[in-house]
Amino acid sequence: MKRGLGKEDMMHKDFAGLLKQYQAYGKLDCEWFSYDASGEYRKQSTGALLKAKGLAPGKSDYEFRKLKNDTMHHIYIEMKAGKGKQSENQKKFEETCRDCKNNRYYLAYSVEEAIKILEEEKILKLE
Repeated sequence: MKRGLGKEDMMHKDFAGLLKQYQAYGKLDCEWFSYDASGEYRKQSTGALLKAKGLAPGKSDYEFRKLKNDTMHHIYIEMKAGKGKQSENQKKFEETCRDCKNNRYYLAYSVEEAIKILEEEKILKLE
Protein backbone atom coordinates (compact mmCIF):
# COMPACT_ATOMS: atom_id res chain seq x y z
CA MET A 1 0.00 0.00 0.00
CA LYS A 2 1.39 3.37 -1.01
CA ARG A 3 0.89 6.32 1.29
CA GLY A 4 1.26 9.97 0.38
CA LEU A 5 2.56 12.69 2.64
CA GLY A 6 0.03 13.85 5.20
CA LYS A 7 -0.10 17.22 6.99
CA GLU A 8 2.13 16.02 9.82
CA ASP A 9 4.64 14.57 7.34
CA MET A 10 4.81 17.94 5.58
CA MET A 11 5.34 19.72 8.92
CA HIS A 12 8.26 17.38 9.69
CA LYS A 13 9.75 17.91 6.25
CA ASP A 14 9.45 21.71 6.48
CA PHE A 15 10.86 21.78 10.02
CA ALA A 16 13.79 19.53 9.07
CA GLY A 17 14.53 21.73 6.06
CA LEU A 18 14.71 24.80 8.28
CA LEU A 19 16.89 22.97 10.81
CA LYS A 20 19.36 22.03 8.07
CA GLN A 21 19.51 25.66 6.89
CA TYR A 22 20.00 26.99 10.42
CA GLN A 23 22.70 24.40 11.03
CA ALA A 24 24.50 25.36 7.80
CA TYR A 25 24.56 29.01 8.92
CA GLY A 26 25.75 28.21 12.45
CA LYS A 27 22.45 29.17 14.06
CA LEU A 28 21.84 25.87 15.89
CA ASP A 29 23.54 25.64 19.28
CA CYS A 30 23.26 22.00 20.28
CA GLU A 31 25.50 18.97 20.35
CA TRP A 32 23.11 16.76 18.41
CA PHE A 33 19.58 16.56 17.05
CA SER A 34 17.60 13.91 15.25
CA TYR A 35 14.20 12.94 13.93
CA ASP A 36 12.89 9.63 15.28
CA ALA A 37 11.15 7.67 12.55
CA SER A 38 9.58 5.14 14.91
CA GLY A 39 6.04 6.16 13.98
CA GLU A 40 6.45 5.88 10.22
CA TYR A 41 4.39 3.53 8.08
CA ARG A 42 6.20 0.25 7.42
CA LYS A 43 5.54 -3.37 6.58
CA GLN A 44 4.33 -5.50 9.48
CA SER A 45 7.48 -7.65 9.29
CA THR A 46 9.72 -4.57 9.59
CA GLY A 47 7.69 -3.32 12.56
CA ALA A 48 8.02 -6.71 14.27
CA LEU A 49 11.78 -6.72 13.70
CA LEU A 50 12.19 -3.21 15.12
CA LYS A 51 10.11 -4.16 18.15
CA ALA A 52 12.24 -7.28 18.66
CA LYS A 53 15.35 -5.07 18.56
CA GLY A 54 13.94 -2.92 21.35
CA LEU A 55 12.19 -0.01 19.62
CA ALA A 56 9.89 1.48 22.21
CA PRO A 57 6.68 3.23 21.15
CA GLY A 58 5.88 6.79 22.14
CA LYS A 59 9.20 8.61 21.70
CA SER A 60 8.92 12.17 20.43
CA ASP A 61 9.45 13.15 16.81
CA TYR A 62 12.55 15.25 17.50
CA GLU A 63 15.27 15.18 20.13
CA PHE A 64 17.86 17.89 20.70
CA ARG A 65 20.83 17.54 23.05
CA LYS A 66 22.49 20.60 24.54
CA LEU A 67 25.40 20.65 26.96
CA LYS A 68 24.98 23.18 29.78
CA ASN A 69 27.38 23.37 32.73
CA ASP A 70 28.81 19.91 32.02
CA THR A 71 25.31 18.40 32.02
CA MET A 72 23.53 17.07 28.95
CA HIS A 73 20.00 18.44 28.54
CA HIS A 74 17.44 16.77 26.29
CA ILE A 75 14.72 18.73 24.55
CA TYR A 76 11.97 16.64 22.97
CA ILE A 77 9.44 18.01 20.48
CA GLU A 78 6.37 16.07 19.42
CA MET A 79 4.68 17.64 16.39
CA LYS A 80 0.97 17.30 15.73
CA ALA A 81 -1.01 18.60 12.79
CA GLY A 82 -4.45 20.13 13.16
CA LYS A 83 -6.26 18.64 16.12
CA GLY A 84 -3.85 15.71 16.39
CA LYS A 85 -3.65 14.09 19.80
CA GLN A 86 -0.90 12.16 21.56
CA SER A 87 -1.15 8.41 21.77
CA GLU A 88 -1.16 6.81 25.21
CA ASN A 89 2.48 5.79 24.69
CA GLN A 90 3.39 9.38 23.79
CA LYS A 91 1.71 10.60 26.98
CA LYS A 92 3.72 8.07 29.00
CA PHE A 93 6.94 9.24 27.33
CA GLU A 94 6.06 12.86 28.11
CA GLU A 95 5.44 11.96 31.75
CA THR A 96 8.79 10.18 31.95
CA CYS A 97 10.52 13.24 30.47
CA ARG A 98 8.83 15.59 32.92
CA ASP A 99 10.04 13.43 35.83
CA CYS A 100 13.67 13.94 34.78
CA LYS A 101 15.52 17.09 35.80
CA ASN A 102 17.36 17.70 32.52
CA ASN A 103 14.56 16.85 30.10
CA ARG A 104 12.05 19.18 28.47
CA TYR A 105 9.10 17.91 26.47
CA TYR A 106 6.98 20.05 24.16
CA LEU A 107 4.03 19.62 21.85
CA ALA A 108 4.13 21.79 18.74
CA TYR A 109 1.18 22.27 16.40
CA SER A 110 3.12 24.19 13.74
CA VAL A 111 6.64 24.66 12.44
CA GLU A 112 6.57 28.20 13.80
CA GLU A 113 5.71 26.93 17.28
CA ALA A 114 8.58 24.41 17.15
CA ILE A 115 11.00 27.16 16.06
CA LYS A 116 9.85 29.34 18.97
CA ILE A 117 10.51 26.46 21.39
CA LEU A 118 14.06 26.14 20.08
CA GLU A 119 14.59 29.87 20.49
CA GLU A 120 13.29 29.79 24.08
CA GLU A 121 15.56 26.83 24.88
CA LYS A 122 18.48 28.79 23.37
CA ILE A 123 19.12 26.08 20.80
CA LEU A 124 18.27 28.36 17.89
CA LYS A 125 19.90 31.76 17.76
CA LEU A 126 18.26 33.98 15.16
CA GLU A 127 19.67 37.29 16.38
